[in-house]
Amino acid sequence: MSNLRIHDRVPYRVKLWCYYYYNEIGERVSFESPVMMEAFDLSLGGIGIITRLPLPKQSTLEFTFYLEDIPYQVMTQIKWHTTNYVFHRYGLEIIGHNNMLFRHLQQYVKGESILNA
Repeated sequence: MSNLRIHDRVPYRVKLWCYYYYNEIGERVSFESPVMMEAFDLSLGGIGIITRLPLPKQSTLEFTFYLEDIPYQVMTQIKWHTTNYVFHRYGLEIIGHNNMLFRHLQQYVKGESILNA
């Protein structure tokens, strides 16, 4: 896994709630109840999350991601998954976002906050 990384990861903790996903044929599907996920790191290309529930394979997740308390609507694709049968750990590639999120991530991974700029 580590030899496939394009971007450096930095620790980041935030709770996320996912209400929708897109299945393998592109249909938007609502979860029966929102799925609570916890981000543990991020990079310019993606977010590492942990959840208690398994997520649908080959799906695209849509949720609001908060970076320094600023909300961004994102779409992510599941790139990898590991589990210990209690928790599920996922690598999510960010595939849909606005340019402000990318600029904010650039500053954040350099250790700078846009809130102090």
